[in-house]
Amino acid sequence: MAAVTDLLATRRRVLVLGDDPRLPRLVDLALAPARFEVVTATSADDLLETVAREPPSLVALDLRAAGADGVALCERLHELVDVPVIFLAAADDDASKVRALRCGDDYLSRPFSPAELRARAEAVLRRAHPCLDVRAPVYDDGYLVLDFGRHTVTAGGRDAALTPTEYRLLALLARNRGRLFLHDDLLERVFGEEYRGDSHLLRLHVANLRKKIEPDPTRPRYLRTHRGLGYAFAPTRAGLDET
Repeated sequence: MAAVTDLLATRRRVLVLGDDPRLPRLVDLALAPARFEVVTATSADDLLETVAREPPSLVALDLRAAGADGVALCERLHELVDVPVIFLAAADDDASKVRALRCGDDYLSRPFSPAELRARAEAVLRRAHPCLDVRAPVYDDGYLVLDFGRHTVTAGGRDAALTPTEYRLLALLARNRGRLFLHDDLLERVFGEEYRGDSHLLRLHVANLRKKIEPDPTRPRYLRTHRGLGYAFAPTRAGLDET
């Protein structure tokens, strides 16, 4: 128990991003008494770079994160690191809450009391503590190696030379090994909400990925098609596919 307490004490750093310049001050007012260090990100890119370089204990994110879509930013964030996210939003409608909670760990409407934010932050950290480390290489079968720390993919000992979009697609599928993603879910999370329904675009990227990572793209071993539904990263020795 002491070791866990010491680890948490060294990781109580909160990274904040929002449109309202008062938000970091409000978070600091709430969390400083509980020995949190509050750090402000200046932009979405700054947030992602900071998290990749030195993951915080917690991210406090506005739904309108410095002009960016907070939920989309949360999804990009989770491609880099397992870190809990609390949305602090002025919006209080059910649709906004549902979108935020599908990606984040908690949702708190503004105005909020410092005591409530402090309690929510502590609760989120207790639940998420085992998932605070940067994602190390999580897949290596001797042929395909995915290193999420370095953002590299090798197949048969060679660099797969993936485009950024191909990497995002493969990383999302591989981090959820065996899970079936519906077409529209993949399109929205990898390409953006405006691409929902563009199944041709998704098929094209999956086909290109297979050419780069599969030993035999005509008999996929890694990227499995579930006809009419979507795709899953489900490695199989037989290399059989449903297409």
